[in-house]
Amino acid sequence: MQHDPTKTKFEYIKHHNLRPQYDSGLKALLEMDISKQDLIHHFPAFIGHQTLARQITLYEAYKMTLEVAGHIAEVGVNLGFGSLLFAKLTKIFEPNSLTLVHGFDWCQGADPTAEEAHVITKGSYCTPEEKVREIVKVQGLDNIVHLHNLDACRELPSFFKANNHLQFKLVFLDCGLYDVVSECLKHFWERITPGGMLLLDHYSFELAPGEMRAIRDVLPHVKWKQFPFGWMPCAYAVKE
Repeated sequence: MQHDPTKTKFEYIKHHNLRPQYDSGLKALLEMDISKQDLIHHFPAFIGHQTLARQITLYEAYKMTLEVAGHIAEVGVNLGFGSLLFAKLTKIFEPNSLTLVHGFDWCQGADPTAEEAHVITKGSYCTPEEKVREIVKVQGLDNIVHLHNLDACRELPSFFKANNHLQFKLVFLDCGLYDVVSECLKHFWERITPGGMLLLDHYSFELAPGEMRAIRDVLPHVKWKQFPFGWMPCAYAVKE
């Protein structure tokens, strides 16, 4: 857990009473004699239902944009959960398309503002760039996943100036910080194809107060919806 749950009192505690059960189950699984191969090939037997719900949510978001033209972007790659899932879905459902997955991360971890520092740890959610690239490469996905090590707070204008052709059908913001989310909303929304989707991980969630403020500042009139079976991502908007 990279947030401090003791500093929360609203959304986080809805499921907090089940935490001991989840933790004991995870501890028991980790103590079992289970091979890495079995953990990979039989992963639904071991992951929690909320982690599974997260995967299903990303899958449903991808399916909803399958016939929309454009690429896929994730901001906040960390270990590559979202980007690699989207890449594998394109291999299954778009074997002949030009769809690519662009992952954006500055690989230095979270840099919260004063508003956010009480719930988000500075430097958290940080995976070395070389490790993520190796995970992509060994699975033969480096022709689909393109990782961009840049500061989204400052470098998106120059990136898009140099890559002006880029258009997206699905953009997943998994960053949660005001400075990052506000800049991404400004620069990605205009590049989403009509019918495409913007997916948010922390909509109206006390552990990411900056994300909600950024939404109100930049896209106050956009209609947001949720996946009824999911927990995070919390909200999505389809561009009219």
